[in-house]
Amino acid sequence: MKQSGQKVFSRLAPFLMLAAALLCVLALGVFSGGSPGAETSAPSKLPASTAALPSPEGLRIAVASDTHLDPDNRDKSGNVSETVYNPEIVDAMLWDAREQGAEMLLITGDLCNSGRENKHAALVEKLRAAEDAGLAVYVLPGNHDLAPIKQTDFARLYADFGYDEAYSRDAASLSCCVIRDGLMLLMMDTAGYGAGAIELPAAAARDNSEAFFSEETLRWAEEMLQKAEAEGLFVLPAGHYNLLPEISRQPGSGYYLENGDRFAALLRQYGVPLYLSGHMHLRAVYEEDGLTEQLTECLIAYPTGYTVLDLTADALVVTPRRVDVDAWAEQSVQTDPVLLHFADWQEQAMQRYCRTTVEAMAKRHPLTAPETDAAADFFCTVMRAYWDGTLPSRADTLRAMAGYEPFFRCADGYSYGWWLKDLMESASPKLAGYTISFAP
Repeated sequence: MKQSGQKVFSRLAPFLMLAAALLCVLALGVFSGGSPGAETSAPSKLPASTAALPSPEGLRIAVASDTHLDPDNRDKSGNVSETVYNPEIVDAMLWDAREQGAEMLLITGDLCNSGRENKHAALVEKLRAAEDAGLAVYVLPGNHDLAPIKQTDFARLYADFGYDEAYSRDAASLSCCVIRDGLMLLMMDTAGYGAGAIELPAAAARDNSEAFFSEETLRWAEEMLQKAEAEGLFVLPAGHYNLLPEISRQPGSGYYLENGDRFAALLRQYGVPLYLSGHMHLRAVYEEDGLTEQLTECLIAYPTGYTVLDLTADALVVTPRRVDVDAWAEQSVQTDPVLLHFADWQEQAMQRYCRTTVEAMAKRHPLTAPETDAAADFFCTVMRAYWDGTLPSRADTLRAMAGYEPFFRCADGYSYGWWLKDLMESASPKLAGYTISFAP
C-alpha cells in the first residue's frame, strides 16, 4: 500500500479543522499553477479499449470543489470571512475555466454554504450563464448542500447540470451517470448531509449523518462500470467525500465514508485510474494499490484554486490552477480595488494570518521581535511552497531559514508544529501536477 506524499494527512482528525482555518477563514490565495510533473502508472487491469481513448482524446475538463456560495454574506468590513467575495470568485472561476479552454466543468460538492434554496438558486443562475457561454457543467452534492432542502429538491434545482441528461440515475441516492463523447461521468452522492434530507423512495433508512454508499448504490455503480467496460468508455468518477485517506475510514471523524473502501475496490476491479473528490478543503494526491485520488481544494479559499484534466490518446494529465481573479475583474469592468488586485490582497492576508498565528503561539513560548519576524516569514514561505508544489525540492533551503528554529520552538505543543514538520518531510511533488499513463 502506498499513499504518495500524504503522510501529513493520515492523522488529521484533530487537525483538519485547524488547517481549514488557514485555508478558508481568510479566503487567501497564492499562485498554485503548475506543469505536469511526476508520472504514475495506471492500474494493471485496464479495459483494452480505454488505452486508445478515441473519443475523449483532447478533452479538457475543469474540476472545482467546495464553492460554498453564500450570496447572503456581502459584508466586507471587519474580519475577512471565508465567504467574502465568494460570488465574485465563483464568477471568476467560471470565466477562467472557459479562458483555459475547458469544455466541461465538474463541481464535486458543497456547492453552497448551506442547503437553502435561495443560495442554490443563485448558483444555478451562474451555472446557466456559463453553459450559455459554452461550458458544460455537472454537479454532485456535498454534506452542506441538503437540509433544509431534500434529495428531490436538489435534483430538481440542478436538473440542467447532469440529472436530466443522465444515462442512468441511482434510485437510492443522488448518484447519476452521464455518457458523452466516449466518456462516462460517474457522479457519486456520498451523502453526509443528514438523515432528514434523505427521502428518495429506494434510499436506505439512516439514523446518523455519516457519509455512506448503500448496497443499492454500490450495485448500481457496478452496473455502470460494467457498461463502460463493455462499450470501451473512459470512466471519470467523482464524489464529495474521500476514498483513500486513512481518516476516511475512521467513523465519527467527520471524514468517514462508509463503504468507501468497497467503492474503491470496484474502481480498481474495472481499471479506473482516478477518483476526484473535495471535502477536506486541501489539495492532495493519494495513491493506493493502483488507484489515484485527486482532492481539489476549497475554491473560495486559499489558494483559490481548481484542477484541470487533459485527456490524451495515452494519458490523463492533472494540473492545478489558480483562478485569475485579477484578469476576470478587469475583463468584467469591476470597480472594487480588492478584486482588481486580488492576488496581492490575498498575499497580504496570508502574511497577516501567519504573523498573527506565530504571535499567538509565542504567548506560550516567547520570541524576540526579530525571531517573530523570521518565524512568520518561514511559516508563510512554507505555505507558498506547499501550494505551488515546490516544497519537496525546497525543504533543505527552508530548513536553513532563520525562522526555522524559532517557529518550531514557539509551535511546540501546537498542531502547526507537527503539521509543518510532516509537511516538509512528505509533501508530494505531484501537488504541482502529474500524468497518469495508459501506455502498456
